[in-house]
Amino acid sequence: MGLRIFDLKTKVVFVSLFMLQYVSTDAQESSVELKVQTLKKDIAKAKNYEKLELLDSLHTLVLDKPEYQYDSIARKAITYAMELDSINLAGQYMSDLVFYYANSSETPEKGMLLFKEFEELNLKIKDNILLAKLYMNGGDSYFFSGELKESISLYNKSEIWALKAKDSALYARARTYKAGAIVDMGNYAIGSQLLSEVVKILTVKKDTSGLLIARNTLATLYSKMGFFENAKKERDEVIALSVLAKDYNSLQSNLHNASIDADKIGDQKSRIAYLKEAYAYGFKSNEGFSLKPIISYNLLRAYADNDSLIKAKTYYENIQRTYGTRIPIPYESTYRSALADYYIATHDYRKALPEAQKALNMFLGANLAEEVFESYNRLAKIYKERNDYKNAYTYTTKYNHYRDSVNSLKKARALSYYQTLYETEKRDFKIAEQASQISLLDAENKINKQWMLFGGTGLLLLFLIIYLLRSRKFIAYKKELQENFSQDLLHEQEKERVHLARELHDSVGQKLMLLSKTIKNTVHTNAKHLVDTTLEEIRQISRGLHPSNLERLGLTMAINAMIYEINSNTDLFFSEDVDNIDGLLSRTSELHFYRIIQETLNNIVKHSEAKAVKINIKKVSETIEMFIRDNGKGFSFDKNHSYKMSLGMKTIEERAKIINTNLNIESYLGKGTVITLSIPLKNE
Repeated sequence: MGLRIFDLKTKVVFVSLFMLQYVSTDAQESSVELKVQTLKKDIAKAKNYEKLELLDSLHTLVLDKPEYQYDSIARKAITYAMELDSINLAGQYMSDLVFYYANSSETPEKGMLLFKEFEELNLKIKDNILLAKLYMNGGDSYFFSGELKESISLYNKSEIWALKAKDSALYARARTYKAGAIVDMGNYAIGSQLLSEVVKILTVKKDTSGLLIARNTLATLYSKMGFFENAKKERDEVIALSVLAKDYNSLQSNLHNASIDADKIGDQKSRIAYLKEAYAYGFKSNEGFSLKPIISYNLLRAYADNDSLIKAKTYYENIQRTYGTRIPIPYESTYRSALADYYIATHDYRKALPEAQKALNMFLGANLAEEVFESYNRLAKIYKERNDYKNAYTYTTKYNHYRDSVNSLKKARALSYYQTLYETEKRDFKIAEQASQISLLDAENKINKQWMLFGGTGLLLLFLIIYLLRSRKFIAYKKELQENFSQDLLHEQEKERVHLARELHDSVGQKLMLLSKTIKNTVHTNAKHLVDTTLEEIRQISRGLHPSNLERLGLTMAINAMIYEINSNTDLFFSEDVDNIDGLLSRTSELHFYRIIQETLNNIVKHSEAKAVKINIKKVSETIEMFIRDNGKGFSFDKNHSYKMSLGMKTIEERAKIINTNLNIESYLGKGTVITLSIPLKNE
C-alpha cells in the first residue's frame, strides 16, 4: 500500500475539511440532543405499545452513545418490553446493551452481569439469529473480562444457534471470535487452523464482511507471535479487499493495526501514513466511527514521538475538546498514555508524570504486558528528566525485565505454534497410516474371497512385508521429526542466551558501571560496594548464559577456566588432564562440547554429593576422548528408559547427537558416575 504525500494545496484542502468536520459534528450533536429531549417528553405522556414504540425510537437514536446515558435508556426499554410481553424485543435490547458494555464502554463486567440476568430469566426467545447474537455478545463480555474458557463455551452456543438459523456469516463471526479466545489461551496453532477453516467457508459463501474480520484476526495472530512479514502480507490483502468492498469500518481497524505493527518494527513513516488513512476513512463510514478516539490518540502519540509538535498540538486540542470532558473517557488508558507522550515531547514533565502513572495502573489492571513495559520506559524517561535518578533506575530495571519477558513470550508462542503444528502433522500422519492399513485389509479380504485356493498365503505374506516396511518408515520419520524439533529448540535456546547475555552486558552492565563511576567519589561506600557486587553478579550471569571465554581464549583454555572456577568456589577436589584441542572442532561443535562438560559438572555440584572429580580430555588418533568420573552417590540409570532421565541428562544426550558423538553413561547407587564421550574428527 503506497504512502500518501500531500502537497501544500492538498494540505490546505485537508485542513479545511478537517475543520468543517468539527462544525458538522457539532450541528449533528445539537440535532440529536433536540430529538432526544422531544422523545423523552413524548414517552412521559404515552402508554402501552405507543410508549414502547417511542422507547424503541429513543433506543435506536442513542444506541452506543454514552453521552446520552444509553445504558439507562436501554434498561428502561428492556423492562417495559418485558412488561408488555414483547420478549423478542426485550432480547434485542439486551443483546445491544451487552454488546455496548463489552465492546464500546470498556465495562465488560457489566455485560457479564446482564448476560447472567438473561440466562436466569429463561426468556422464550424464538428468533435463532437473535439468540446467536446474544450468546456471541455474552461471549465478548467474558472474553474482555479475561474469562476465556467461559467465552469459548458461549461462542460455541452462538455457533449452534447460527447454524439453526442457517446464517453462515453469523456462524463464521462466532467461530472467528472463538479462535481469538483460543489464541489468547496460548493455543496459536489451533486458533490459526480455525481461522483458516473460517476463511475457506467465507470464501465459498462470498461473505466479504465476515472474511475481512477473520483475516484481520489471523493477521493479529501473526503479529502477536512476532511474524510481522506474515502479518503485513495478510493485512495488505485485507486492506485492498476492504477498499474494493467499500467496507470502511474494516479499513479503519486494519489500518490501525498495521500502524501498530509498523511502530513495532520502527517504520515511523508508515505508522503515521496508516493512521492518517484510517482517520480519513472514518469520515466515509455510514455506521459511525467507533475507532475515532483511539486513532486520534495514536496520531497524537505518533506526531509527538516524531517531533511534529505543531501537528501534535492540533490533535491534542481536538482530543481534549472532544473526549477529555466525557465521562467515561473513551479508551482512557490509551488517552492517558497519549497525553503523557505529548507532554514528554513538549518537555512538560510535571504534567506527564501523573498521566503516565494513571496509564500504567490501567494497563496493569488489564494485564496488558506490552503496554506495561512501554509505560515503564515512559516513566523512566520522565524521572530521568526530573533528575530523580532513583525512580528512573527502578523503572529502567522494570522496563528491561518486562521487555525481555515479552520477547521471551513471543519466542515461546512461536515455539508452541510450531510444536503444535508438529504434533498435528504427526497425528495426521498416523491417521493416514491407519486409513492406509484399513484399505489394505479391505483389499486383502476381497482378494482372499476370490483367490482363497490359489494365492491367499502369498498375499498375506506380501501384506505383512508392506506393513512392516511402512511401520519402519513411520518410526524413522517420527524419530527424525522429534530429533529435528529438539535440535531446533536447543538452537533457539542458544540464540536467546546470546541475546540475554549481550543485553545484560551492554545495557544493565553498562548502566551499573556508569552508576559506579558516578558515585565513586561520594561518601556512599555501601552503595558503591552494592553496585560493584551487583555488577559482578550481572557479569557472572552473562558468562553463564553465553561462554564468551570460547571466543576470547579458545576451547582448551575455556574448559580449564570453567574447572578452575568450580574448583575455587566448591569443596570438590579436581584431578584434570586436558590436551590442547583448539581448532580441531567446528565452532558449533565446540559450543556443544563445552555445554556438555558444563552441564555434567553442574550436575555433579548440585546432585552427586561427591568429594572428588577426575577429568581427562585427550586427542587420540582421529578422535577426541572425554572421561569424567565422580565418587558421589550415583543414580539408577537404564539406557532403555531414557524418557525417565532428568532434563539436564536429556540435554547432554541431545547435544551429543547433534555433534555425532558416542556418549556412554554408567552410574550405580553409592558408586559414583562415569561419563565418556568420543568425538570422531573425520566428521568435522
